[in-house]
Amino acid sequence: MVGETRISYGLLAAVLLVGLNLRSSIAAVSPVLPDIRADLHMSSATAGLLTSLPVLCFALGSPAALWLGRRLGIYRALLVGCLVIALATLARPYAGVGLLLAATVILGLAMTVGNVLMPAAVKRDFGSAAGRITGVTTASLSTGAALAAALTAPLAVWLGWRHALAAWAVVAVVAVVALARPAARARHAPAAERPRRHETGARLRTNRVAWALTAFLGLQSVTYYAVTAWMPSLLRETAGLSLADAGLAMSLFQVLGIPGTLMVPVLVHLGRDQRGLGGSIGVAWLVVVLGLVLAPGLWPIWCVVGGIVQGMGISYAFTILVLRSADDHVAVRLSAMMQLIGYIVGASGPFLIGLIQGTTGSWTLAMIPLAIAAVGLTAAAIVAGRDRVLHV
Repeated sequence: MVGETRISYGLLAAVLLVGLNLRSSIAAVSPVLPDIRADLHMSSATAGLLTSLPVLCFALGSPAALWLGRRLGIYRALLVGCLVIALATLARPYAGVGLLLAATVILGLAMTVGNVLMPAAVKRDFGSAAGRITGVTTASLSTGAALAAALTAPLAVWLGWRHALAAWAVVAVVAVVALARPAARARHAPAAERPRRHETGARLRTNRVAWALTAFLGLQSVTYYAVTAWMPSLLRETAGLSLADAGLAMSLFQVLGIPGTLMVPVLVHLGRDQRGLGGSIGVAWLVVVLGLVLAPGLWPIWCVVGGIVQGMGISYAFTILVLRSADDHVAVRLSAMMQLIGYIVGASGPFLIGLIQGTTGSWTLAMIPLAIAAVGLTAAAIVAGRDRVLHV
């Protein structure tokens, strides 16, 4: 594996390929959703489940992902996860509505394995470069989502929506091939060298920094998923954008997440700690939320700032997770805790904003919870950003 100063680029490529698969099959649905609904006679509520179910799986599947990693080892578990992603991605477009939703649940659970175990792999195998590598691996998630959002519609014109969705199984198969060697070489640590997992989990549940990181991920997810779900509708109603322009705004927002994720590893080591960086992310989110409702005509500014800050936010959460963890055992437990609670909170964002807007008819009132979330995000970053390491 990798020491403190040398990076195995084959191992890095395998981890990056895993990252490409952790959002792509979800992002691929949106461009062809009208075709899916028309062919399967699907209601709008059922269509919404295609994007909300995987986020809930990210939360509810975290304990199972932790168990699988402990049972098989990190790289074998990642290989199994990518294999299931490939099979579910390949099968789900050719089923009816019920099986389509069931396959989406399986897909979300398989992605959760990568969500939980990738930070532990980076912490263990990339030594002093772990902080920088975390930014790159997080960028791979945004890259996979951006590629799927950009390429699925053209593929659907050529192949039809079913084949266009199934085509993303190829990326998962490539990841399986890349993981074969590290999975074959992986060894479990002797039992005496493993921390007592119940004790580790109990100590994390009483640690302020662990809870601050969990709050940061949850509030970042609330804001990101709510803006992703509702920004096109908001801009069409308040700024008079056409359907095409609203789609352009969303594409800009998503694509700029890639440079946003890559900025964090550069910025994270500039100060004595990361409180200033995390606080700035929270303040920027507040500016974006207020800008969308108070000055929607300036939407290009809010899309650019929001795109960069959403990438920075997710990268910050996972980079600080790695930096605060004393070793890979702490990293995997902390990752599971953050994602179990954080993504449950995150999945509530789109529903809450839609409920308020539908009840009141006011986008201003609907966005108030996101403004509160941005303030909470800033407070969580001040606690999580202090230069401490979790030795639990």
